Amino acid sequence: MPSSEWDRFMENFFGDPYMMWHDGIDPTSVLDLKGDEREKAEEMLIESMKEGSYWAPMGLAELKSKKALPELKDLLTKSSGKMRIEISVALCTIEETHEYVPVIIDVLKQNPSEYIRLDAARALRYYPTHSVVDALFDAVLDPAYLVRNHACESLLHIHGLQAIISNHREIFKHIIFDYPEEEGADTWEAYGHYRQAVELLRELISEEGTPIP
Repeated sequence: MPSSEWDRFMENFFGDPYMMWHDGIDPTSVLDLKGDEREKAEEMLIESMKEGSYWAPMGLAELKSKKALPELKDLLTKSSGKMRIEISVALCTIEETHEYVPVIIDVLKQNPSEYIRLDAARALRYYPTHSVVDALFDAVLDPAYLVRNHACESLLHIHGLQAIISNHREIFKHIIFDYPEEEGADTWEAYGHYRQAVELLRELISEEGTPIP
């Protein structure tokens, strides 16, 4: 009979797709498994990843699965969007490296979906490097509010500050300025606000944040 830990693992990684998307999952649930159940879970996650699940790399990262490395590296060359982000994070975690962080930066800069770009901005907060900081400051100029918001909050996190940009009203009022959606609209005013947000955020970090090495 499967354990209660197994049931929890299955609910998190193989549950209702809508609820997984809406509420998220707890990837650490895989760590509660022991023995044969843990080995079976690792195999199932690898197969699920091959079938396109972007949740699976999260579990493999928690397991620090060396067994998954060949598939992760192969799929990275073929992946896009959120899958590309999660595979890169998993590889960084398992191999204890920042080698794949440029892949996440590229997603942040290039992906046409603002929802994928915001996922990249959130993922980058765990990699305190100068190249990541530069990319996140660039993302504060993103036309999409959600990307600007998460880029700001990742920058706060990296520098040891509470990652809630709305607490900083002088900065927040600039990033919430609407980017004009009409074709041919003048975007100069909007970018002026976003550039001001960058300058104020740099000042805040310089005065109150922890410098990165």
